[in-house]
Amino acid sequence: MSYDPKSFPYQKCEHEPIHIPENIQSYGFLLAFDKSDLTIQIISENVRELFTEEVIGREFLTLLSSETDEKQFLQETFDRVSKSKIRLPIKLRLNRDILASHQDEDYLAVVYDSSGYYVVEFEPATEFRDTYSAEQFIKLYAMSVAPRFKEMATLNEMAAEMVSTIRYLTSMDRVVLYKFNEDYSGKVIAEAKADDISSYEGLYFPASDIPSQARELYKTNWVRLTPDTELPPSKLIPTKEEMGREPLDLSRSLLRRFSPIHLQYIRNQGLRASFSISLVTEGELYGLISCHHREPCYIPQDVRLQCENLSQLFSWHLRAKEEEIARVKKEETDKAVDLMLDKIGPSNPIGRVVKSGEQAFLDALNSDGFIYFSQYETISLGDVLPVDLVKAIFLKASHSNGFPFTCDNLFEAWPEAKEHGIAGIMIIPLFEKKRYFTAWFRKENTRYQRWVGVENEKSEDAPKDKRLKPRTSFAVNERAIMGYSNPFDRADIETANRLNRMFLVYALDVQEKMHISIQELERQDRYRNEFLATLAHELRNPLGPITSGAAILESVDDEATRKRVTSIIGRQAAYMSKLVNDLMDVSRITQGKVKLEFEKLLIHDVISQSLEMVNEHIQQKGHHIDVEYPAEHVTVYGDKARLSQIFSNVIHNAAKYTEEGGKIAISVRGEGSLVVVEIADNGMGIPQERLADVFNMFTQIEAHSTHTKGGLGIGLTLVSKLVALHHGDIRVESDGAGKGSSFFIRLPISRVAFDQTTMGSDDHATTAETRVMFVDDNADLVDTYCMLAESMGYKAQGVSDPKNALALFKSFKPNCVFLDIGMPDIDGYELCKVLKSQPEAAQVKFYSQSGWGTDRYLEDSKKAGFEKHLVKPLTKDIIKASVES
Repeated sequence: MSYDPKSFPYQKCEHEPIHIPENIQSYGFLLAFDKSDLTIQIISENVRELFTEEVIGREFLTLLSSETDEKQFLQETFDRVSKSKIRLPIKLRLNRDILASHQDEDYLAVVYDSSGYYVVEFEPATEFRDTYSAEQFIKLYAMSVAPRFKEMATLNEMAAEMVSTIRYLTSMDRVVLYKFNEDYSGKVIAEAKADDISSYEGLYFPASDIPSQARELYKTNWVRLTPDTELPPSKLIPTKEEMGREPLDLSRSLLRRFSPIHLQYIRNQGLRASFSISLVTEGELYGLISCHHREPCYIPQDVRLQCENLSQLFSWHLRAKEEEIARVKKEETDKAVDLMLDKIGPSNPIGRVVKSGEQAFLDALNSDGFIYFSQYETISLGDVLPVDLVKAIFLKASHSNGFPFTCDNLFEAWPEAKEHGIAGIMIIPLFEKKRYFTAWFRKENTRYQRWVGVENEKSEDAPKDKRLKPRTSFAVNERAIMGYSNPFDRADIETANRLNRMFLVYALDVQEKMHISIQELERQDRYRNEFLATLAHELRNPLGPITSGAAILESVDDEATRKRVTSIIGRQAAYMSKLVNDLMDVSRITQGKVKLEFEKLLIHDVISQSLEMVNEHIQQKGHHIDVEYPAEHVTVYGDKARLSQIFSNVIHNAAKYTEEGGKIAISVRGEGSLVVVEIADNGMGIPQERLADVFNMFTQIEAHSTHTKGGLGIGLTLVSKLVALHHGDIRVESDGAGKGSSFFIRLPISRVAFDQTTMGSDDHATTAETRVMFVDDNADLVDTYCMLAESMGYKAQGVSDPKNALALFKSFKPNCVFLDIGMPDIDGYELCKVLKSQPEAAQVKFYSQSGWGTDRYLEDSKKAGFEKHLVKPLTKDIIKASVES
């Protein structure tokens, strides 16, 4: 057949109106009739060979055999296609009285709605394989082949089954499954063929081989057959010019004549017949099953329609398999990520985890490098771009493409990336306004692809007759794809987003700690300044009498005067010595240089010795001391000298801050394995807002008021540290200024009790109403949470070793407990169950906390018995809402 591109009324292949060729392939027939009265208006020219009478102008139903009882069904079918705009199969028996003598009566047909007409296309009904009909085979496929898809590990395995099935149905020489890429080029991923025909498997085809308008048509019309490229077409009559009509839209046609360009494309491959089936998923063209034959090959209409049904199954199975493969990959990635994230805890933040497991972390996203960037910290792993360059890419993305930003050919827009070998990047912001982000990097990955035809065989600048010719060469050439990395896909983005949530928590945690640390440093700096002023004042006080006394001793010989002055100098020197010794004690304890001589003692003896040490001061102020001991002897385990120092300091503090003639009550009682000593006074009391500061270094309540009566304000700091060394605790209660204070000191009664008790933190309860306990393997975070709770007026204690949580729980008797989930030795779920089994847990509320807030953590926390699962970091509002709920 002649092929003359110069005569075509269009300039480019994609401009060809392939849906309105005004011709059909002559192996079938076409009738188009009016929708209102079914009068035939348009026919394919070969219809005149079928009938002995003119059919144009006749009612369509008069062409049917008078014996048929399907006329009502046909009318209903016309209504259906009109409403649904789809193509439906029917069967026709034609009227023998008007048929040519050599023509068959029975036909397989389809009907569809087009251009204001009902269009019927029909082909002679023929036998197809005596053993199986097409209907039987599709049933066998659905029952035996499809169930095996679940067992197949790859998409290519499944595709191989599909092409084998279609080849069995069609008996064509070569059947390939061609999968489209994002740029509409495609790759053959499976093939079934005769031994003596060349293979296309693994080959790439350019997008120009299937132009855009053809791809759009293939989404509507899923099967296309040309049984013979040399078969003459049958034109539609009357022509559009003769009738003055619009072209008849054959988008849904089974018989539409192929483009002359496409027919030549088939011939150039050495073929005579072609059959293709669309694979459509979610409304988009996924790929094609393309069948090739070197001789003419007709496939009956019912078989083609069954292949169309199969294509829907194939499309669904391919999509499901892709999703399954992606899900399996994601599950494997999630498992690796989970193993890594399980290591994260307050004492082991994600920054440390990813550094210690660098390769596993990068492998989770098949990446070569990673950067976490924030104002406070930059974490860099593997091969990365310079941070300034990444920040520039981040800034450009924020003004153009948005996030997440992915690119697999950085060299094009950022040539400086080439010197680092990084071609791929994915950036996800943590705080876009602050420009905190995580970035993943992939190196350039040169790939080699086998393409059909000569590269750039067709040029947009070529003459028309060259542009409108299909490729002539199907030789295979290998191309090196350079300057690209493996692209980041949707699964990569989902995994990165999941990890990003941990980095977001980490960034918030660092930010909160920095904020708390700055506030605490400012507060400590203020206290330190007050302390230095007080220290200068307290040292200056005794220096005055000492200096004056020295001058007097130089000028007098009177023995009485000299004795009196010497006594003054001695007292003031002793006072200075006590100040220096207290400072040295705090320093030694802080540095762990204090050595204690532990022994089992009677608490009665220790308190008696302490009272002797402060007796002079108590007598001077005329205080009344009331001491109450239990009937039985109570022991205490500790260093006698240091225990006396503890009690004497607290009693001295009570005496100092109580007006003359005040009352000081000391009571002793046993509490399980602990002895509790309460020292209460009716003195000046402590304002509620200062309760949390009582035991802090450099702190003195009303440091510059007349109530202080001297001193550095480190006595209670020293006491708290000594109590901690004895595995005890100390707390203070006060109803406010002018209402006195009560100090409670708890100490172990024996060596066994000492070993079992690990209180010894510097955190002290401050009110009697609510006690809050924190368990987290990050000691700094425990301290931070305790400070937050105490700043709100709660009593708070915590431990960083979960093995010690039970002892603290039993002795502290909290009202509310916050447990970290990811801890060594025993996790938060197990620990919750242990603590809840104790009799002290009757009215206690338990809250779990971790860096994750997914449904899995919420469900697991609920099963373990927690009130609620909280996401780190805990803030004042979260703690308050939980405690007071």
